[in-house]
Amino acid sequence: MNFYKRTQKWKYVLFIIAVIISTLSIYLTRSLENSLEESINSLTQSIETLKQNEKTLKRVEDEKMNIFAKATEQLNNMPNDPDAQGDYSVSIEIVTQNVDIPLILIDECHDILISRNLNIPEDIEKDAEKKKEYTLQELEIMKKEGDSIFIDVLGEKQKLFYKNSEILDQTREMHEFTKEKQLFTKEILNEMRWYPYYQLSFILLFAILAYLIFNAARKSEQNQVWAGMAKETAHQIGTPLSSLMAWVELLKQKEENKSMTIEMEKDLKRLETITERFSKIGSKAELHDENLKEIIEETVSYMEKRFSKNIEFIQNINLKSEKIMLNKVLLIWVIENICKNAADAMKGEGTLKLECTENDYNIQLLISDTGEGIDRGIIKSLFMPGVTSKKRGWGLGLSLAKRIIEDYHKGKIYVQNSSEQGTTFCIVLPKQS
Repeated sequence: MNFYKRTQKWKYVLFIIAVIISTLSIYLTRSLENSLEESINSLTQSIETLKQNEKTLKRVEDEKMNIFAKATEQLNNMPNDPDAQGDYSVSIEIVTQNVDIPLILIDECHDILISRNLNIPEDIEKDAEKKKEYTLQELEIMKKEGDSIFIDVLGEKQKLFYKNSEILDQTREMHEFTKEKQLFTKEILNEMRWYPYYQLSFILLFAILAYLIFNAARKSEQNQVWAGMAKETAHQIGTPLSSLMAWVELLKQKEENKSMTIEMEKDLKRLETITERFSKIGSKAELHDENLKEIIEETVSYMEKRFSKNIEFIQNINLKSEKIMLNKVLLIWVIENICKNAADAMKGEGTLKLECTENDYNIQLLISDTGEGIDRGIIKSLFMPGVTSKKRGWGLGLSLAKRIIEDYHKGKIYVQNSSEQGTTFCIVLPKQS
């Protein structure tokens, strides 16, 4: 029975789905980035075009105003003699054709002589005082932002101020607006490049959090079920066990039953130990100073009489520490459980070896068999509830063994190696002062 094998497949399916979603997210984001990059390139071209147009318009307007200044100078320097010869039609046409560039002409006393194309509002145009005030304000603006040209009129120095036309201002505004849009689009593009990674990070964090919560809830539920089942089993065994102990006492009264009752008492004692083990599941285990070597020897001695005669037990125990902190009842159950699985794997025939060594920090117990090995597909999940290589069984033994070693004794238990020549389990117990 392998309850988690199917669950493992679902994990792979969910992982593949997550990869597909992530790939699609990155692909769509990249497509959008490409579109934005094309927009940025288009905006860049527009900016260059507007910049060139702005320069061209500015140059054209400066040329127009230079021509306008010369035409104005020529007209102002006309002789007062009506009989004087001269063709001023071109200058007049130049002056009259300027209908778009705002300008103001002042004399040496800073009095306004001419003002044109100032776009004065209608309500101000009708009021002479307001119109004069508005024109003076425009003059100050031209002095700060615009350009100027000197005109010589009969020895008097006049000054022509002018500023950009509406067309040039609009072109410049469009230029600045397009640059802002380009910068804004670049900022969005730079931020978007990180969006898939932000998204994946949030998904990953959520998945990890959900997994931890679900795993903790499932583990807690399993622990409660196992603890309840174990305590109920201990309770159910207790009643017939008491009766059997009483029957053994009666059998001991007859001399011919003495050898039989000795073995029966050992089995009853073992049943008591099993009952105690089950009653301790779910409770806080108490650790005491125990002699590990004696525990291993006692456990092997018991198993030798009850396992197949074709199984050879080998012990190689090298310990300097006489006692360490552990729970004897629970540790014996772990050793017996692993040895029972080893005997099943060897099909009642082979060698079962127990080796024990130590260093400054911990004690290592290796339990090796000569069985057919464990399926590689379940080695990683071997200690999960419901995972077993047997055709029959609940797959709870190794799960409980892991809990006893890691939760109660703060040690480790794992499969050191497994092949067709056999399997070796490793139990590491910390040495505590």
